[in-house]
Amino acid sequence: MPKIKAKFRRRNGVPYTIENFCGKQFRCRHCNEIFFREKELDVHLRNIAKEAHGKNLQPHRLAPQLNTNVLSTLIYTFDVEDRMKKQWLKLKKGDVYDGL
Repeated sequence: MPKIKAKFRRRNGVPYTIENFCGKQFRCRHCNEIFFREKELDVHLRNIAKEAHGKNLQPHRLAPQLNTNVLSTLIYTFDVEDRMKKQWLKLKKGDVYDGL
């Protein structure tokens, strides 16, 4: 599942985060279904191919298009490495670790 690792900070009393995306997801464009493991996608694609009997299948009408915004399910997590090293962080002037 895709994740956002977040580093929590405060600058001049204002909380903010530094976010880093990681993880993969796979999408069947024929039925617009999401998979988090490639093996699950492979099984799904094999099953669709068996049912299609060589037909040229079209993408689902709701499948994401290029250059458009999409909605995705993801988890917002601590950047564990950042949290463990919080006492040794070299922060900009006015920045502090947010204490999370």
